[in-house]
Amino acid sequence: MSPPRPAPAPLRIRAAVFFFILAAAALAFLVMKASRAPASQMSFVEVREGSAVGALTVLDRGRPVLTYVHGDRLPEGLGPEQARSCYIHPLYSLDGEVLTEDFPADHLHHHGLFWAWPAVEVRGALTQSWHPAEPALRQRFVRWVEREVTDAGARFTVENAWRLGGAEDVAVETVAVRVHGASRFGRAIDIEIAVKPVGGSLTLRGAAEENKGYGGLCFRGRAFGPAGEPLFKGAAMTTDEGPLEADSAGRPFLWADLSTPKGGVAVFVSPDHPGFPLPWLVRNSYAGIIDPCWPGLDTASLKADVPVFLRYRVYVHRRDARSGRVGQAYAAYAAVRGL
Repeated sequence: MSPPRPAPAPLRIRAAVFFFILAAAALAFLVMKASRAPASQMSFVEVREGSAVGALTVLDRGRPVLTYVHGDRLPEGLGPEQARSCYIHPLYSLDGEVLTEDFPADHLHHHGLFWAWPAVEVRGALTQSWHPAEPALRQRFVRWVEREVTDAGARFTVENAWRLGGAEDVAVETVAVRVHGASRFGRAIDIEIAVKPVGGSLTLRGAAEENKGYGGLCFRGRAFGPAGEPLFKGAAMTTDEGPLEADSAGRPFLWADLSTPKGGVAVFVSPDHPGFPLPWLVRNSYAGIIDPCWPGLDTASLKADVPVFLRYRVYVHRRDARSGRVGQAYAAYAAVRGL
């Protein structure tokens, strides 16, 4: 019997190409599986302040992701005018480290991840929600609209009121927060803030102080870690235009990031945001500040019963902005525009 003949060269080539394609497809599948966020195992837990429920924490596999404060908080020793609610603190890293500060001694009006305005004209009065003011303008919790957990993550929506002088509601604020499952690079948190004036119009402006224009959504990162080591004080600052060497105010960016060797936080602004692209305040000189300023040094006039929608994504990631793939994460967000 004669020995078997080798397969013709074209057949061998086609077989080799087939196995190469099969191996490449298998490798691509494994890479996608490794980088894709796993199915959600999230839950909610209510946090009590004394006898009352004052906050809601989102957990992922038992580890805290963020806490939404809906009841009043007032540290001992501060006057009642400093009481605040309706903000996120703590915001946690992927490893459970607290990233934000609440009532820091250098800026008592900073509250983790919050949204407020330093100049509000309503009912003929000039007031603000950034600092205590007279007449006071406070965000006050009204009700939960929704709280749900799905395979994609956790979502909650809350209705707040802007209360003037402790008596009259001048706007309805609806805040929707969606927490996505974490990938090996980071976790996305979508925030939509809808402000609807009621009973009349109102106007918003950013801070005129030194033409900074701050106001709107603001991230206040911890200056120091639990052992006194620098955290966001002196952290690397990066934007879509590249690294920042010093505090920056008024420059328009698409996103901004503060990073330590262990991880960082970026804030993205949706392309459908009013005034896009916004001017930003980004600081690391005394702590971590990321503020996409809206309306900045301009004036935003809000008509009665017409809501304005402000959409953002907070991206908590590992290591620096490049390792955490912040640029790619923003591109993915901008393509779908968040919520």
